[in-house]
Amino acid sequence: MTMEHGEDCCVKVAVHARPLIGDEKLQGCKDCVTVVPGKPQVQIGTHSFTFDHVYGSSGTPSTAMFDECVAPLVEGLFQGYNATVLAYGQTGSGKTYTMGTACKEGTHVGIIPRAMAALFDKIEKLKNQVDFQLRVSFIEILKEEVRDLLDPATVAAGKVENGNGHAGKLSVPGKPPVQIREGSNGVITLSGSTEVHVTTQKEMTTCLEQGSLSRATGSTNMNNQSSRSHAIFTITLEQMRKADPIMASDGMPIEEMNDDYLCAKLHLVDLAGSERAKRTGSDGLRFKEGVHINRGLLALGNVISALGDEKKRKEGAHVPYRDSKLTRLLQDSLGGNSKTVMIACISPADINAEETLNTLKYANRARNIQNKPIVNRNPIADEMKRMRQQLEYLQAELVLARGGGVGSDDVQGLRERISWLEHTNEDLCRELYGLRNHVHSDPCEPELHKTVSGYTKGEGLKRSLQSTEPFDVLMTDSVREGNPKDIDDEVAKEWEHTMLQDSLGKELNELNKQLEKKESEMKGYGHDTVALKQHFGKKLMELEEEKRAVQKERDRLLAEVESLNADGQTHKVRDAQLQKLKTFEAQILELKKKQESQVQLLKEKQKSDEAAKKLQEEIHFIKSQKVQLQHKIKQEAEQFRQWKASREKELLQLRKEGRRNEYERHKLQALTQRQKLGSSKED
Repeated sequence: MTMEHGEDCCVKVAVHARPLIGDEKLQGCKDCVTVVPGKPQVQIGTHSFTFDHVYGSSGTPSTAMFDECVAPLVEGLFQGYNATVLAYGQTGSGKTYTMGTACKEGTHVGIIPRAMAALFDKIEKLKNQVDFQLRVSFIEILKEEVRDLLDPATVAAGKVENGNGHAGKLSVPGKPPVQIREGSNGVITLSGSTEVHVTTQKEMTTCLEQGSLSRATGSTNMNNQSSRSHAIFTITLEQMRKADPIMASDGMPIEEMNDDYLCAKLHLVDLAGSERAKRTGSDGLRFKEGVHINRGLLALGNVISALGDEKKRKEGAHVPYRDSKLTRLLQDSLGGNSKTVMIACISPADINAEETLNTLKYANRARNIQNKPIVNRNPIADEMKRMRQQLEYLQAELVLARGGGVGSDDVQGLRERISWLEHTNEDLCRELYGLRNHVHSDPCEPELHKTVSGYTKGEGLKRSLQSTEPFDVLMTDSVREGNPKDIDDEVAKEWEHTMLQDSLGKELNELNKQLEKKESEMKGYGHDTVALKQHFGKKLMELEEEKRAVQKERDRLLAEVESLNADGQTHKVRDAQLQKLKTFEAQILELKKKQESQVQLLKEKQKSDEAAKKLQEEIHFIKSQKVQLQHKIKQEAEQFRQWKASREKELLQLRKEGRRNEYERHKLQALTQRQKLGSSKED
């Protein structure tokens, strides 16, 4: 399988907040998750996170999750791109419900059943143009062992072993275990797993239901039907695209002249939920299952941290894919050849606040992962396509050679036209070079406009000449004359898109700088305000107590001095008492000064709190501007991608029509020549 070069794209992360369930309402739980209206931001306590999408609670309705997150991935399968949908979260947060792996007819329809429906709807529209083959596999990772959920022998053994509610030994006597393999091209495959060929949506749904019933589940204090394993449902789509059949020179059709073989996989992953033994009340074998689940999720977190750190990524740091079988199977989905969407399922109950916060932090790191999705092609199909194009060109030359002088005159005219276009291209390149030098010396707006015009013309002609294949010589003059203008418009559109993206990127960088500056200033106010207030209040109370004690001692000494004066005691004792009195007076004065300084510190702290609050509001405003700008950049890039795809389709259609018309013309010439030869023989 050959793979074309692709552009990097980030893993998209969506948050799905389920509503409070009955048990949580009975316990008096409250909603601790806040969604910023109109923005994909989630707040829990003092923490705020920004994602690509937020569903549930006061965010976007959950029904829009498939259309916004998964439908583009299903569409990409038909273009040859691998895709992955990953559901992560705490146990009982609604992952299986969201994915729909345990759906039954008439109940909630999750992501997997809707993906099946969209897949077969698209196949139904293209079945007259493309040959499709669909295969599905369903595996689970239970206690670090890969188990095939579609293998009847494994399923039967699993039912016997699960009779006591716990999973036992996973292997089947006489059957080799499922093993993870990596091909020479880096593609991860499963050796020994069952792949079922399906032709209808009902057959695929049956495979999903069969595997879901065989999956290991158990009851805990937090979930009556807790998934005890990580499940991966994989859909493999193979397609052979066919163009219109082309007629050979002898009138026989040449089948599969422009076949294009593509193969793409859609991984739908339902992870087991992270859990704590104190909350779930698990013990024995159930406790060991929880240990294996948390170990696999920890390995997944380490992989996400390694891929999300830009510094480590640039330095080529090691990514620990081999620490668990889960991360090994998801190697292509995280940092590899796949378009990936991660759905973080969270519980809004305040008793789960700590686990919810950890899930949001986990998902926030995943947004920094860069994937490289590329189109997967068959190398044999590529080579066959090239050879068939060469065969078409040679057949056309043969027809021209048999046709006599008429064909040679046409070829000579086209060669002269190509020569004229090359000279025109050289002149435009020289003009472009001169205009660029002039802009560097005196950059003014009118000259810049001329430069852009010259650039589009020169580059347009250059691209039109470079993209001319041998068989393009046989295209009609009308099609050829239309190409430079179309390509000029395309280059101008690309230049406009690049300039807009650059300006938006600069604006985004400026916002990032402002945000970093504000956050660095905020660190200066990062003290715990409540703790400081308690400290200063306690200090003031201590000073007040000490002050009252000293004043009481002073009053006692004054009373003693007065009694000594009244009794006529000696001057020596009275002087000692007066000395003590002066000492206490000095202490009282010092305590008053300390008290005043503490009050002044409290006032300064209050001013600092106000400044910190104002700075926090500025940071929140800058973050909201940043989110709006990122959405604007994505929207503009998506519009440009759609426009470019439509242009490529138009150009491909023009080339097909040109080849077909030219081939018909040469065929007519050949038939005419044969008729002439036949008439000459009869004469």
